[in-house]
Amino acid sequence: MSKPAKPQIRVYITEEKDRLLKAIAGIKDSSVNAIANEAIDHWLAEAEQRDIIKKFNLDQLEEMD
Repeated sequence: MSKPAKPQIRVYITEEKDRLLKAIAGIKDSSVNAIANEAIDHWLAEAEQRDIIKKFNLDQLEEMD
């Protein structure tokens, strides 16, 4: 049985940021995808986003499906 596809997003960045991300991913033996997910996790953990998530019950989105 195949796994369902994971959601994807597309972002546009400068060539300089692209080169830096790829270089850092290589140095860390990681991937740009892993770095992007880590950055998103950090951003979502910031107080401002946590307040929005709490205010609008966004932590319950999965329950609404």
